[in-house]
Order: sequence, then structure tokens, then C-alpha cells
Amino acid sequence: MTSFYVICFDIRDDRRLIKTSNTLENFGKRVQRSVFECYLDDAELARLKKRIEELIDVEEDSVRYYSLCPRDVEKIIVDGPGDVLRDYDYLVY
Repeated sequence: MTSFYVICFDIRDDRRLIKTSNTLENFGKRVQRSVFECYLDDAELARLKKRIEELIDVEEDSVRYYSLCPRDVEKIIVDGPGDVLRDYDYLVY
């Protein structure tokens, strides 16, 4: 079963930032510069976290994974352009 995740990051180095962003684009949709929305099952989340952990410097960088239940996803309010990710079928590389 997939769950909705909001993943946000603060990466200090531009090279690590680009690699992290590119990796996240394979798992979900960028909704702000450092925020992604993803539908992931447990295996996909584990695979994503492993890839991210290989890219970041844990002394300088931070990545946060927020899991939201379906009721909370329905309550997301967006001011400005863009919609909440509703497509569950993203390809995972």
C-alpha cells in the first residue's frame, strides 16, 4: 500500500543538491524548490532513503520525510499555483 509523503530538504552543497533533486524527481513531483510530494510504498521509501543517504553529508544536510494519511492529504491547502499530487503511478527508477 502506498502512502503520501512530503519530502523536504536543506542541502548545503550545490552538487549534492542537484543529485538529491534529480533522485527525488524519479520518485515524485517537485512542488517547491526543496519540497516534493510522493506516493511510496514501504519498499520504495526504503530505496529512496538509501539513495538519498548515499548522496548527502549527514553533518551538513537535512532531509525530512513527512507521511500524511489520506484524510490529511484531503485537507492540504494550496495558495498560489499548483495542485496536490494525486497521481499514484509515478515510475520509480
